[in-house]
Amino acid sequence: MRITLLSFSFFFLLFSPIISRAQGLCSIGGGGFTINTTEGCAPLYVEFKSTVSNASFVGYDVAYNGSLTPNVVRNRVSYTYPVAATGTILQYGVTTSGAEFSSCKFIRIYESRTITSQYSSCGGGKVVMVLNEDVIMKAYDEVEIKWGDGETTTWQKGNSLTLEHNYANVATSPTVAITGVYTGGKACSRGVTINVPIKFERPQLNEIQMSAVEMRNDGTIRLTYKGVAGIPTNIQYSSDGSTYVTSGRRVSGGTQPYEIKGMNTGQIYKVRLSSEDLCAGSTETLPISTMTLSGNTTDGANTLKWSQYPEASQFDGYDLLRDGTVIKSFTGIGETTYTDTDVECGTFSEYQIVARLKTATSTSAAVGIKVETGTAKPLNGGSVSVLDASSVVIKADVPGAGPNTSYELSIERAEAGATLFKKIITLYNESEYIDNSAKTSELSYCYRMSYENSCGQKVPVSEPICTILLSKNLTTLNWTGNSPILGGVEEYTVVQTGSAGSSEDIPVQKNTSYTVKLNNQSDLEYNFLVRAVSLDGNFESLSNIINYRRNAGVFVPDAFTPNGDGFNDMLEAKSEQLQSFNMSVMNRWGVVVFHSDDIAKGWDGTFEGTSAPVGYYYYKMTFVDDINQTVEKSGTFMLLR
Repeated sequence: MRITLLSFSFFFLLFSPIISRAQGLCSIGGGGFTINTTEGCAPLYVEFKSTVSNASFVGYDVAYNGSLTPNVVRNRVSYTYPVAATGTILQYGVTTSGAEFSSCKFIRIYESRTITSQYSSCGGGKVVMVLNEDVIMKAYDEVEIKWGDGETTTWQKGNSLTLEHNYANVATSPTVAITGVYTGGKACSRGVTINVPIKFERPQLNEIQMSAVEMRNDGTIRLTYKGVAGIPTNIQYSSDGSTYVTSGRRVSGGTQPYEIKGMNTGQIYKVRLSSEDLCAGSTETLPISTMTLSGNTTDGANTLKWSQYPEASQFDGYDLLRDGTVIKSFTGIGETTYTDTDVECGTFSEYQIVARLKTATSTSAAVGIKVETGTAKPLNGGSVSVLDASSVVIKADVPGAGPNTSYELSIERAEAGATLFKKIITLYNESEYIDNSAKTSELSYCYRMSYENSCGQKVPVSEPICTILLSKNLTTLNWTGNSPILGGVEEYTVVQTGSAGSSEDIPVQKNTSYTVKLNNQSDLEYNFLVRAVSLDGNFESLSNIINYRRNAGVFVPDAFTPNGDGFNDMLEAKSEQLQSFNMSVMNRWGVVVFHSDDIAKGWDGTFEGTSAPVGYYYYKMTFVDDINQTVEKSGTFMLLR
C-alpha cells in the first residue's frame, strides 16, 4: 500500500500488514470525520476534521478509487475540487495502540464551466446559434439563453441544438448570456455564464449598394454598385415596379459596373440588388428608378421635360445638364420642366437630367436639340485683366457657347480716352485672348467685343471695358475708374503684399483711391495691385503692380544754378511718400529767403524780387513720413550762376 506521510520508520512497520488486505479500505471502519459539504458546484472547497480521539496518524485520499494503495496525504485538512467529479473521500489512520481505522464519505462536484456555441448573423436581425453538445453541456439539465433584448429561451435535453432568434433592432449590438442550469433542487443550481457579443452582418450587406444608374441612348441601363467579395448578388430590374427579373449574378467585391441591355429609353424601370446573407436568405436594396427626358425648341429656346422621381424619401434634387455641364439645379421633386434660353441659333445641345438621391444618382438618356430660330443675344459678360507688364487677358461669355456650338468672336482695342477702336483679333470658337502688345504700367487700354453665331447672326459691339491703371501719388494709390468688366463692378479690393511675406486684402467698395496705412512694424517694401469683381462674381480684373518702399526720406541737392538755361534752375526737395512738408532756406546771416509747405514748390533763387547772391545757403525742414513719424532735417547747398 502507498501512503503519503512523514518518513518515520515505525510507520512503515505499522502499515505493512495492510498490503495483504483483499478489498477497499473503506470497510476497515473505526474512523470518523466531519466535512463542511459533500455536494456543490466546481470549484468546490472541502474541509475535513477527524473525530478519532486516539489517532497517532490520520490521512485522507480525496479521490479514493478502492485501491489497496491509496494516495493518502497525512494531516490534510482541506481540498478544492477544480472540476466536476463524483467519488469517495477516504480517511485512513492508526491509533496509538497500533490499530488501523478508516472512514469514507461520498462526494459529488457538479460541472460549472461555460457552454460553448457558434452563431451566424443573417440579414434583417436574424441570428442562428448552435450549441456544442460536449461533456460540459451534457452535465447540465438545461441551458438558459438570454438574447439581450429581453427575451429568454430555455434549451432542454432532446431539443435541437440549433436555435434561431430575430432581433427587432439592429442599430445596437446585443450580448447573449448562455448559462448551464441544474433542476430538481440540486446543491448546484447553475454554472458560469458566458457572454457572447453579437455582431450583425447586416451592415456588411448594407455595403452592397448602387451608387449610379444611367439609361444610355442605345437602351442599355448601366449601373455602378459596390459588392462584397464572396456574397452572391443578383442584379434585378422591373418594368412594372412589382415583378423583378434577374439580369445577372456577381460575387465580386469592390466597385462593380454592370449593364442591362435591350431596354426602352422611354420606359421607366426599377433596378435593385438582391444579396444572399449567411443564412441563405436574401436582402434587397431599395430600388432606383431610371429617368426619362424629352425636349423641343421654340422661338430660340429649348424646353425640357422629365419624369418625376417616384420615391420622395430617396430624393435630394435634380441637376439639368447641357453638354455635360450643370446649367440648373432643382430641389422640388415636382419641378419637372425647364426652358433654356441661353442657346443660340444653329447650336446643337445635348441634355440629361440627373436625379440626386440620398446615396446614388439616376441619369436619363441624352436628348439632342438643335436651335433653328431666334436672334443673337448680347454677350453674357466679359472682363479685361492685366497679366504682366506687357500683357492683357480678355475674356468673354458667349451665349450658348459649348462643345457643339460655333461662333466668331471679334476683339477691338483703343487706348483709354481715345474714340478710335481697331480690331486686333477674330477668334473662332474661342472666348479668351491675351494681348501681348500693351504697356500696362503706363496706359489703360479699352476693349470692345462682338460675335457672330453659326446662323450668321451678329450682335453689335459691347460697351468698352478698360484695364485698371494703378498709380501712386505720395502715400495715395489712385486707379482709373472705367469699368474693366461688362455689366459693372461689384467692388474693388486693394491687395497688399509685403516683402517679408505678409499679405492683406483691403476692401474699398467702389472707391478709386486708397491711402497707404503703415507703421513701424510694417514691412520695408510692398507691392500693391487692385482687384475688381463682377456683380455676379463670375469675372475679375487685376491692375498693374505698384512697388512702395516705406520711409523713403527726402532728397535735397547740394547745388543748383538758377541762370535761366532750363537746367537745374530750381532748388527742389524730392520725396514720394510724405503726409506733410515744411522747409525754410536761410542765408549765412540767418535771414529766411524762401519758405514752402508744398514739396512740389521749389526756390527759384530770388529774394524780394531780385536774384540772390552766389554762395552757400542753409535749409531746415520738418516733415511727417508715411508711418506718422515727424522728422527734422537740415543742411547746406551752393547757389551758382
